[in-house]
Amino acid sequence: MTHTLTQIVKNTKATLTHICNAKAYYRIDVDESSYQLEIDLNDDEWNNVYIYPEFKSITLMRWIRKGIENGNFIQLL
Repeated sequence: MTHTLTQIVKNTKATLTHICNAKAYYRIDVDESSYQLEIDLNDDEWNNVYIYPEFKSITLMRWIRKGIENGNFIQLL
């Protein structure tokens, strides 16, 4: 990864790109780079959460951190 977690969530937006197989995929653009976050919608934490087409990245920080740890947060460009 080119950026730190702080750089990724500071003043950036997460945009929903698609939903497939009970997973939501968000794209986060930071400077010249793009990242993809995969969120498992079957996770208990998402039982009472609305899926919005756009979030502030800081709102998804918990899932970005988890994604970095388990490999579901990848750099696209």
